[in-house]
Amino acid sequence: MNQFAAHASHSSLGTEAIPGKLVFDRWRLRFESGAAKLEIPLSRLLIELDDSESGGIYFRDPDQPDLEIYTGDARVLQQRELLQDSQTRSQIKAFQSRGDLRRSLVITLWVLAGFTAIALSVWVLTGIMVRSLVARIPVETEQKVGDALMAELSKEVTFLQDPKLLARLDRGVAPLVDALPKTGIKYQFYIMDEPLPNAFALPGGYVIVTTGLLDLAARPEELAGAVAHEIAHVTRKHLFRKIISAAGPYVIFGVFLSGGGGILGMLGDTSELLVSQSFSQKYELEADDVGWDYLVAAHIDPRGLTDMLTKLEAEQGKQGMNGADEALHAFSSHPATAKRIHRLEAKWKKLKNKSDFVPLGEKQPRQ
Repeated sequence: MNQFAAHASHSSLGTEAIPGKLVFDRWRLRFESGAAKLEIPLSRLLIELDDSESGGIYFRDPDQPDLEIYTGDARVLQQRELLQDSQTRSQIKAFQSRGDLRRSLVITLWVLAGFTAIALSVWVLTGIMVRSLVARIPVETEQKVGDALMAELSKEVTFLQDPKLLARLDRGVAPLVDALPKTGIKYQFYIMDEPLPNAFALPGGYVIVTTGLLDLAARPEELAGAVAHEIAHVTRKHLFRKIISAAGPYVIFGVFLSGGGGILGMLGDTSELLVSQSFSQKYELEADDVGWDYLVAAHIDPRGLTDMLTKLEAEQGKQGMNGADEALHAFSSHPATAKRIHRLEAKWKKLKNKSDFVPLGEKQPRQ
């Protein structure tokens, strides 16, 4: 191992590197070839590693700046003369430390990647099991939960029976309800005496619209858009999916493996369900998409949903509402409203048939 194939470049050798061999003695490194003999004292020898994929080692001399010797044989760093000289030995140890650090980083990254893959797998499997468990909840159970929630809500708020207000709401929602999927749920609409513009839906088909939202809507299509979004939360079972997801993977796995027994226990107290009416952005975007499809299927101009979101965004800005302080987290407190508006505007541009919509009439002044 006292000789190694190498190449050298030097001003005296022309523009091309010439092949030769490296030879070491106690005091110097020598490059020998038929065309030249070059040497560098070990006391001045600088060693550099090539970090490219080809690897290799460069030897240089500060006193000979135009001299460069290269070898692709990494065994050269095991040469006894280099390890005995304190100056070159310290350089080799630094390379080894850097290599150890690099290997440690690689191992750490692989471990993190493994944990990430496991976490992602658990997240995906948990989502699949949550949807499967929610699908097993019978309509009768949804109705019972909705009845209980509505009973609790009725103790806290005032519902109006004004025929004119109900007729205005009906103009927007009647055509929509006729086009909804037939799931066995009978939708019932209520007007809550509340000046803040809001709307939300409960399991069992209860849909609540505030007087503030009625006042804000200039067209029935806007009411229909808000209601379609809220009904989509019910048909996609977002409330149940959220509550079951909150139980955590361990509980979800156990209930799923037991055949779905214990689902009702996971739903908890109905008052907690009502507090959890605020949804993640993922659910809000899904409700936008599904609600949009409901509007199109009902031949209702889906831009009413976009217009209502735009108005709600402006209203939030005027009143300083961020949704965190509202007792009922519902339509007016949904996150990322600007992003949702942008998505819906893009959906309108992609819609092929933009003329197959039936006008729902004009808003009548409130008396």
